[in-house]
Amino acid sequence: MSKNLLIDLGNTACKVAFAKEREIVETIRGENGAEPMPFLQNLLGNNVFEIIVFSSVQRRDPNLMALLQSRCNKLIVVDGDTQTALKIEYQTSDRLGADILAYSLGAVVRFPGEDVMVICFGTAITVSSIDKNGLLTGVNISPGLMIRLQALHQYTDGLPLIFLEEEEEIPGMGIDTRGAITAGVVKGIVHEIEGYIAKNQDKKIIFTGGDALFFAKQLKTPIFVDCNLIFIGLAEIAQSYAE
Repeated sequence: MSKNLLIDLGNTACKVAFAKEREIVETIRGENGAEPMPFLQNLLGNNVFEIIVFSSVQRRDPNLMALLQSRCNKLIVVDGDTQTALKIEYQTSDRLGADILAYSLGAVVRFPGEDVMVICFGTAITVSSIDKNGLLTGVNISPGLMIRLQALHQYTDGLPLIFLEEEEEIPGMGIDTRGAITAGVVKGIVHEIEGYIAKNQDKKIIFTGGDALFFAKQLKTPIFVDCNLIFIGLAEIAQSYAE
């Protein structure tokens, strides 16, 4: 069994990775949406890990924290006080999302000495700029794909809630309501991202997050995609505390 367990609890899903030192051995996505307790109870069983690293954008559940503490020799909860090789130029570093900290560190580990822009496609779309010295210089946050689809339905009387199929073809312009919504939302995000890419051609652009592969397919320009970037960062945190 891998000695370390890495947990990424987002707004809509719980993902875990088993790691041996800095090597990601296996990743698993929870099927219970954002309800982590049943998923993690079943996954952990009676196993005890050397280190568990926990990254969450949700409020901490004391029962969940107690469960994790009982299943490891050392529990690391990622927050603004977590010591990493990442330097942060962010005025409210204590409010910086644990996910942003982790995937930004992952980018530093993955691409040392390079200027990098990480675009994470999750519940929110976050755009993070990290310079070649490992300094996180800024973050932009906007609504993600599902939030935009939900907002059109919630704040209008007549527009339906659309759920995109994984391989759905997105039209250039809609000729029915579904096409109009999918084209408007998806193409809107694509144009938004293309704007970032055009203005940051001196940086290496990395896509990560749950919708990264979907949006990489929508762009004409080849993009580097690493859906495990957050786990690379969490593995680095585990290893730094182990050493």
